[in-house]
Amino acid sequence: MVDAYNLYLGGYLPKISPKTSVHNKRELKSKYKNIVSLNNANPLVMVRLSNDTQAYALNVKEMSMELAETAENVLDGQPEDRQKNMESMTELFNRLLKRSDEFGEANNRPSRPGGELRNLVNRNSEELIQAGFSIDSRGFLTAPEGSGEAPAVPQKFVQQLLEKCDHMGMNPMEYVDSKIYSYAHLHRSDIGTAYESSIYSGMLFNSYC
Repeated sequence: MVDAYNLYLGGYLPKISPKTSVHNKRELKSKYKNIVSLNNANPLVMVRLSNDTQAYALNVKEMSMELAETAENVLDGQPEDRQKNMESMTELFNRLLKRSDEFGEANNRPSRPGGELRNLVNRNSEELIQAGFSIDSRGFLTAPEGSGEAPAVPQKFVQQLLEKCDHMGMNPMEYVDSKIYSYAHLHRSDIGTAYESSIYSGMLFNSYC
């Protein structure tokens, strides 16, 4: 707890405005429900907390929060600010993608959340191109060039990106090395047991205890 406090005090603060980092009662209730749902849906894990892992998890959280705010500004901001917001969103998207690739390459593992961001681009590539974005062979984006008029907004892409950023901001540890521990569900009887054998058991275990 002390280490976390000192880290925040020493300068780890996402570059986001108070309207994003401060919530009213309804928003806090919604956030709390999302966190509870996220915890219930994910298995118990043990994370290898090296300095590199901690730094990367904080990078993912910080950049995803900044990206979420910029995506929200693209959707709800003033038309005269749209070009600037689109360029900022693109720059943050590419920065997060590049950081994910670097971490994956350094640790000999897939790029995450880079792979999810690329999948998001692939699913919405037609809408992005129609809005004037360019997509290179690695999934990086180039914002449409300014023409004096407010550019078109790829609504579906930006909304899905905002939802993905909210998830990354709540659970950045999903994207680092971890060992998964599965336990029986003690309070529910309708979803089976975690230790129930199946036709796939032979792929996972060579003995039972």
